[in-house]
Amino acid sequence: MQKLIDAVVDRLKDFVAQNQRVLLVVESNDASNGLLVKCLDVIDQDASDIFWTFVDDFTDAVAFVNAVASGVRIRRELACKALAKSDGAPWPELPPEAGHLAIHPALRMRALMTYARALSSNPDEQHLVWNLFPATITDPVGYRAFVLELMVHEFPSPWCHHMRVVIRDDVARPALRDAVQVLRGADWFAPRLGPHDIEKAVEEQVGDESLSVDERVQALLTLAGLDYAHGRFGDALAKYALAGRYYAGTGKLALYALTLNGIGEVHARTGNPEQARKYFESALTPATNRLSQANEPGRIDAIPVLLNVSLNLGNLYLSQNRWADAGRYYEGARDIAHGMANAHVEIQCIENIGACHFELGQYREAAQAWEKGTGLARTIQADEHLRTLLQRQRDAYNRLGLTDRRDAVDTELRHLPGGA
Repeated sequence: MQKLIDAVVDRLKDFVAQNQRVLLVVESNDASNGLLVKCLDVIDQDASDIFWTFVDDFTDAVAFVNAVASGVRIRRELACKALAKSDGAPWPELPPEAGHLAIHPALRMRALMTYARALSSNPDEQHLVWNLFPATITDPVGYRAFVLELMVHEFPSPWCHHMRVVIRDDVARPALRDAVQVLRGADWFAPRLGPHDIEKAVEEQVGDESLSVDERVQALLTLAGLDYAHGRFGDALAKYALAGRYYAGTGKLALYALTLNGIGEVHARTGNPEQARKYFESALTPATNRLSQANEPGRIDAIPVLLNVSLNLGNLYLSQNRWADAGRYYEGARDIAHGMANAHVEIQCIENIGACHFELGQYREAAQAWEKGTGLARTIQADEHLRTLLQRQRDAYNRLGLTDRRDAVDTELRHLPGGA
């Protein structure tokens, strides 16, 4: 597995380092997209260049640019908070055109990219590496049009100078395969990261006796996840259990929690909710213990595990109509997502918190939760989340007899793209 990753990392590094091409189109399927993003993260940790990576779904160009703009806005807010503690100058405000829906999405994206490039203190030596890796591309025709418009540039003064742009294409429904002929300064890369390639590489790593036990067990954990994804649940359980015994014995609490959560997910998927609950709850202890190791480096590795476990418990209890229990875990997941600046997951948690209140007959609390959610959805311009939350609010206002608020919600819904 590491050989596959190293080959991809080397190819991406070569692209970032060269000075002849601006755009690299990388083909991948939905399953391997996360691995490609991991490869970019590996380069980012070692490089002096500035990496900005976005993985939001591409349903249409406007929604995609809205999501990217939200990510840039959140990154700016976090940077400004950190700089304020050291009396550093805050980042400048985002360019106005980045938030104007009337402006063509490609031009809005350019504004965001040039904003990010301007943050560099040494643009002649430090490239902006802008990575667009949508997890899914549901409109390949619209995606192609958006990318072609975005990447048009003219010499000798291209708008994208000192940039490297890496953009994903879907190997199942390619939209950009001919981009090297259509666009100036474009290159193309199709890494061998298909499901069979990945699984074979992981199996080889598990059996490679030249590797450390730790490396081989990490590969075993990856293989367990692949078994789960392909419905090989018995194999997944056996591998998670074996990896779990190793991590429990070596005191690697976050990874031990991850194995317990994996076992819980298998039981949930195979219709054993009580066993799923047992393992999800068991995973909370090592994850929280890991997080409490204040002096241990890297302890934040437990945070995404805690988020996943909390969401799994919330979803499990929601499926059983145990509204109060579900709401409690969604509240915990909401707080974790907020701390991770993951606004989309935070909104989903808020929606479910409100749903639990609603089912318990706590209509005022439900309305209050959904009002907070709509405020966050407006901030990040997440129209689909906003629509769902407004519809939820309308139900709560009907139960409370708040006709003025219900009518205001109806008005806002009619003015959203696509109407009510």
